[in-house]
Amino acid sequence: MSYLKFKKGVKVEIAECYLVDECTEPFRGEMSSNATVCSEPTDEEELVYIQYGSGLIDVVPQDILTII
Repeated sequence: MSYLKFKKGVKVEIAECYLVDECTEPFRGEMSSNATVCSEPTDEEELVYIQYGSGLIDVVPQDILTII
């Protein structure tokens, strides 16, 4: 039940592989390696809403996030 650790307001680090993916290229100026969780997943598969310091909101898989 590791999904329970992603509580709203928790600070997370985003995996480098996600930050350098070609799909995120248009947003790189607004992304950083740290963000805040904005939604709490209800199971192991649910995507998590995060907010970067710039205010950009993103929806990411749980496996690229590490609690800091």
